Amino acid sequence: MYKFFFLLSLFSVWISAQKQIHIQYLNVRSTIANVYEDLYTDGTRVISKQDGNIMWTDPSFNKNNSKGQDFYFISTIDTTTKDRNFFFTTFVKDNAEDYYLVYDKVPHIDWLIDKETTKKILGYDCIKATANFRGSPITAFFTKEIPYSVGPFKFFGLPGAILDVRVDGQNYDLWKAVKVDLNDTAKIDYNPEFPGYTKAKMQDFVKLKDASNTSFMNNSKVAGSTGKVATVRMGIEKLFEWETTP
Repeated sequence: MYKFFFLLSLFSVWISAQKQIHIQYLNVRSTIANVYEDLYTDGTRVISKQDGNIMWTDPSFNKNNSKGQDFYFISTIDTTTKDRNFFFTTFVKDNAEDYYLVYDKVPHIDWLIDKETTKKILGYDCIKATANFRGSPITAFFTKEIPYSVGPFKFFGLPGAILDVRVDGQNYDLWKAVKVDLNDTAKIDYNPEFPGYTKAKMQDFVKLKDASNTSFMNNSKVAGSTGKVATVRMGIEKLFEWETTP
């Protein structure tokens, strides 16, 4: 746990000022829910925030219209290592205020860059790259015109900012840039504090999340059915580096 706090403290180190970049993504989270994710970087520190205002594609889900919890992903650009340390906020149980601040050492993403496949995104020349990210085949388009190795969620490792990334063959689990500001002047706290959040390492958090999902699925079985229901991991992260099977 000492290492956890030591790594977290590194994010508070003052870095010489550079121009701040802001990239806003539309995150199509599911077939019925979209959110905005706003990424900020000064060239070394990186923070992105998934907005708690869910945009429902079905108006019937929008009756409450109350803002949910914002979620954060915090990292630094470190060219001396291939992996990257992330801290992110999340929860275990849906609709429960059991929030966590999780430390996740994300391994090097083995990107395959296809220089021959390009497209324009918001006026930027972008190059295609593919990879397998924790069990999900993904395709990204990045631009060298924004020379920072950043992307939404936990994506990184390309020689330029990712402006579009998605799971292959799906119309959700995708992020697409909708706005880029190369001279953003917003005052950003790159090291926010989360009092009251439970601190955990990624592997321990995954165990808690899997157990919660399994319990929920088993308690939701159709009456008369028998046997246990296997956990199905939602989202992009299906298989972690310490596992052989999910």
